[in-house]
Amino acid sequence: YVGLSGPYDIGHHFDYEAGRGVEELSPMKPACGSTRRSFRDNSPASRLMSNLVDVDETSTALLSQYFPPSLLLHGIEDSTVPFTATSEAGRIIRSCGITNCVEAYIGGTSHQETVMEMMLGGPTKDAVLEWLKSDDEEQQSNSISMVEKSRL
Repeated sequence: YVGLSGPYDIGHHFDYEAGRGVEELSPMKPACGSTRRSFRDNSPASRLMSNLVDVDETSTALLSQYFPPSLLLHGIEDSTVPFTATSEAGRIIRSCGITNCVEAYIGGTSHQETVMEMMLGGPTKDAVLEWLKSDDEEQQSNSISMVEKSRL
């Protein structure tokens, strides 16, 4: 799984959008059901956190076993979805006992640039391809990296 600049907690992101005055223009509200309950139900972060309630070692082992290797990638200069959304998602994933998740942060990269670089090339695409090509389980798990974007 590759997550690019994602708002993994919909309710938290809606609050962030409201603080910027764009919550009614954003597609997040209608796409996720328009209520706090539906925001929670549609949030990957909330769904993972629900697994932490009354879990035993067997459940944690199963969750870790079946959770796909994941790369959460975010541009540091993202003002649409703050990079802290990815760091919080990584923290939640680790708190569930999942170790096969990598966080990567691209310096000097905005929300739109993250998407454009995936299509046209650049540090974002390079980081994703490097991670996908890695067959080293240690490299694909439990790490946080910072990729610097060279200024042209």
